[in-house]
Amino acid sequence: MKFTARYPQDNVNVSRTHPLTELAWMLGGLVSIGVLLFVLLGLATDLAVERIPPRLETWLGNQALEQFSGQDSPALDQRLQKILAKLPADSILHNYQFHIFLDKRDDVNAVALPGGTIVVFSGLLRQVESENELTMILAHELGHFAHRDHLRGLGRGLGVTVASALLFGKDNAASDLLAKSLLSVQSQYSKTQEQAADSFGLAMLERVYGNCSGATSFFARLARERKSRLPYLLASHPHPQNRIDSLNREIRANSCPLEQVLPVQADLQALIAAATD
Repeated sequence: MKFTARYPQDNVNVSRTHPLTELAWMLGGLVSIGVLLFVLLGLATDLAVERIPPRLETWLGNQALEQFSGQDSPALDQRLQKILAKLPADSILHNYQFHIFLDKRDDVNAVALPGGTIVVFSGLLRQVESENELTMILAHELGHFAHRDHLRGLGRGLGVTVASALLFGKDNAASDLLAKSLLSVQSQYSKTQEQAADSFGLAMLERVYGNCSGATSFFARLARERKSRLPYLLASHPHPQNRIDSLNREIRANSCPLEQVLPVQADLQALIAAATD
């Protein structure tokens, strides 16, 4: 008599459900877990942004600064201190020790890092044509600090990194790895955050000079170079013309005077020349 193996008809290990149905349930469960983790990390990030102590934020900033090559810039620090001196007494920015790091890349950009470092790229510096424009740019970056955008822009990984640092210590290899992985992606700000930072910059420009001259001229040159609005549909930054329109509305609404801008001073001209080499 030949033995023929048969599957049991009724057993906990035998499913009566079609394999495709089981696959659908499994995929649905994985997606649900993914969505739940996404939501929880978002909540953790919001919680972390409001509660990160200054020392931990400085550690995060030092990790991020390793991605840049360049040097501190006393000439730019001098301009930054001039703005900081005009901050309201209750400003959260008084909790920071700000300084500027000049990176000799051609990017027309600046980046606010956790802890108070502002990285200015040579490409942006070469575009500056007045002291007022530079003040507007630096004050815009301060606006990101004021609104904590420099931390929010790091995304959901921020909560995980902060939790790791708090649990295992900042010098732990796992914390270092997490921080470097997180900070290897440059902060991305939303269009709303960019406009809010522009508004902050405009207010500081008026505090420093008593007028709003130079608020839009830098963006006007960018707008002439970047006429197409198509690339900005999915970009984190608004089109330069949109920023100009928004700033001009604020200038009119606040009756902010417009006067002659101050030319770039000799020390900054030398810095720009050195950055061009």
